[in-house]
Amino acid sequence: MVVAGVVLLVGCGGDVEGTAVARERWDPCSIPDEAIEATGLDPTYRDVGWDEGIVVDDWALCTYRAPAERQSYFLSVFSSNEHEVSDARDDKRRLNGRDLQIGDRDAFQYESGVSDAVQDCNIFVAVPTGVVWFAVDFAGGIEPRSDPCGIVRTHATDLEHLLPPLPR
Repeated sequence: MVVAGVVLLVGCGGDVEGTAVARERWDPCSIPDEAIEATGLDPTYRDVGWDEGIVVDDWALCTYRAPAERQSYFLSVFSSNEHEVSDARDDKRRLNGRDLQIGDRDAFQYESGVSDAVQDCNIFVAVPTGVVWFAVDFAGGIEPRSDPCGIVRTHATDLEHLLPPLPR
């Protein structure tokens, strides 16, 4: 069926030049220090990529930390050109999922519930090249003083203007 569609398009389209362009993945480490500080995170802490020996081809990762004077948590920002908001929305393992908007963007918020030792909240946000995933994690049994979902929504909202622009 796909081959027949391609044959029809090529047969009816005349001369076609060029190649398909892959969607370029946005770099979550491109967030400027000023924006990190403005959203209440420590601009001197930036952990780029995955731990040594871990390769995750479909996700880029940059992790930021709340300053020591605030309760300690991490904001991880992931980016993928191979996934979409619907991937999180359709995954039945996501807890307390809810649709929302971050700016004018489609978004989905959920908790992972992976461990009693980790309190987290996650938001997948649509970008033209795929998805950006914001995750707030309180690890090591730290009990959050504030709702992790409120914290991640604040960071995602504060940083939304830095994401690849939506088509107009």
